[in-house]
Amino acid sequence: MKFNIKHFLSFLFFFTIAINAQCYREISSGTFHTIAIKNDGTLWAWGRNDFGQLGDNTYIGKNLPVQIGSDTDWIKINAGNHHNLAIKSNGTLWAWGWNLHGQIGDGTNINKNFPIQIGSGLDWKEISAGNITSMIIKNDHSLWAMGFNNSGQLGDGTTINRNIPTLITTNINWKKVVEKDYRTVALKSNGTLWTWGSPFDILQNQIPNFTPIPIGTDNDWDKFSIGTRFIIMIKNNQTLWAYGSNSVYGVLGDGTLIDRFNPVQISTEITWNKVSCGYNYTIALKNNGTLWG
Repeated sequence: MKFNIKHFLSFLFFFTIAINAQCYREISSGTFHTIAIKNDGTLWAWGRNDFGQLGDNTYIGKNLPVQIGSDTDWIKINAGNHHNLAIKSNGTLWAWGWNLHGQIGDGTNINKNFPIQIGSGLDWKEISAGNITSMIIKNDHSLWAMGFNNSGQLGDGTTINRNIPTLITTNINWKKVVEKDYRTVALKSNGTLWTWGSPFDILQNQIPNFTPIPIGTDNDWDKFSIGTRFIIMIKNNQTLWAYGSNSVYGVLGDGTLIDRFNPVQISTEITWNKVSCGYNYTIALKNNGTLWG
C-alpha cells in the first residue's frame, strides 16, 4: 500500500484529540467559562476571563484549555457565574475570580486571577459556587457560606454580605447545598430538604427566608436540582417530584401551568435516576438509560 503522509497526519491529529478528550475526570461550567480536572490531578480552564475566573494569572480569555498552575492534587471543582471554588486532596479550600461581594471568601472584595487558599482548614468536603455566593460543607457536615446576601440566601439570618466563610446554623448534618438566583436549597443527611433566600414565587411577592426552612415534611429525599424558580427532586424510591413556579413555561412537568408550593409527584414511574435543571427546563435520566425533558 502506498504511504500517504496527508492521511497519516489526519489520523494522528484526530487520534491526539481522542486521547486528550479522555483525560478529564471532572468538569464544571460557569456562565461563560469552564474549569476541569484531568486524571493526573492538574487543573485546566477556558472561556471568558474578564474577572480572572480562569485562574491563569491573566484577564485574557482562552478558547483552548490552559493549565492553571502546576499542582497535581486537585480533587473537586465548582464554577459559579464568574468565580470558582476548588478543594485539594489535603482538604484545603481554594477560590478565584469575581469577588465584588466577597464570594471568594478571602476577607477582601478584590478579584483574584489565580487560585488562593481560603483560610487554613483541612476539612472542607463539598462546594457550591452560586451566582454571587459560595456555599461549603465541612467533613463534620457543618454548613458555611460567603458572598452576596441581599435576599438572605446565605441563611445566617441577615442580609449582610460575608467575605469570609460564615457558619450557617449550628446543625451539622448537611449533605448537599446549591444556590441559584438568590435562593438556596440544601439536603440534610436525614433526607429532609430545606430552602432559604428569595422565594420560589415568580411574582416575587413573598417575603424572603433568612434562615433555612423545610420543604414539606418528607424525609426520604435523595437528589435535587434547582431551576430559575423551581426545584426538581428524586426520592429514595426513585419517584420524581417538583416544587415552585410553573405558570409560564410548565417547567414542573405535571401537565399544568399551576404553581406548586408543596412538592407534587411527576408521573407514577419509579425509575428516575438523575435530574438536572436548566434556566427554564429540566432533563432527567431513567435507570434504563433513556433521557427525558
